[in-house]
Amino acid sequence: MTQVVPLTKQELASKLVQEIAKKGDEIPEEYLRKDGFPEAIDAPDLWRGKLLIDFSLLSSYSATELAKLRSALSQWGCFQVINHGIDISFLEELIEVSKQFFALPLEEKLKCSAADDIVQGYGTDSAYSGSQTPNWNDRLFLFLHPKERLRHECWPQKPEKLREMIVEYSKKISTVNKVICKAMSRSLGLEENCLEFGKHGPAMARLNLYPPCPYPERVLGAKPHADHTVITYLFPEKEVEGLQILKDDQWYKVSVIPDALFINFGELGEAMTNGVFKSAVHRVGTNSEKDRISAVMFFNPDDEEVEPLSELISAHKPQLYRKFNMKEYRPKIYESFRLGLRPLHGFQV
Repeated sequence: MTQVVPLTKQELASKLVQEIAKKGDEIPEEYLRKDGFPEAIDAPDLWRGKLLIDFSLLSSYSATELAKLRSALSQWGCFQVINHGIDISFLEELIEVSKQFFALPLEEKLKCSAADDIVQGYGTDSAYSGSQTPNWNDRLFLFLHPKERLRHECWPQKPEKLREMIVEYSKKISTVNKVICKAMSRSLGLEENCLEFGKHGPAMARLNLYPPCPYPERVLGAKPHADHTVITYLFPEKEVEGLQILKDDQWYKVSVIPDALFINFGELGEAMTNGVFKSAVHRVGTNSEKDRISAVMFFNPDDEEVEPLSELISAHKPQLYRKFNMKEYRPKIYESFRLGLRPLHGFQV
């Protein structure tokens, strides 16, 4: 595997998309996709219909809502959830305080970058894209669990409220996740604790900034990928759409539903459910006029080993993925990101 060397702060600063965007309409050619990319279609009825889940009904195990959940995850690998119990004013404030962080002077933000870590802290995915077309985004990426991976020096000192809001967001999402896990298990006809994960809360938090881009038809905020997690929870900024989902070779724009959380399954979740639930391949478009912010929480398995549930393996549904451990999986993540591949495919039976 290619060795990846962390950048100095000066080198990182030269690659930050926010800094590039400040220079005007001329952007480095490496960000431009010469042949463009397939257009995404609007499908508002989809996101207000079969891919919109009412959490209040899910938490009471409504048979109709459980069936809707199973259908969404087995066909699309994602859904949006309303009535989730998280105060909307809190979520809106989190987006606002995140904006304040990205608006800080560069020197202040660079205090959150790690000299020996290509992932954690303040930075940009584009710094490590290799020969691939880089993404048009910057981010603050923080480990929450396990504790030995948490690095306090990567957590922002300013704005003062941001640290405590990230911690509080993780607790609130963890509460939602417990219900979602039980509902997913029940939707598959399993004991409700079969798909239990996230006992310690989310593993990682990520704040994304997608600056305005003068060439939205040729530049992606994030290239097509599936998350390297079990499940992902995202709260997007209301005013600006950007997230897009791939299904049957067609891209669909994700409509922003007021106050809803967007939830998508990841590769490790697909492995655990033996492919019954799909991991959602997604990308992020850019906007020529506005920034876009999103606040994301990622859940990993509680154990180091991942394998399909035995209850989901049968003569009619053979085992799709072998047992593997995270020490095998993690090294493949960077290489797959660089090459545009999915690491899970390397663990098929």
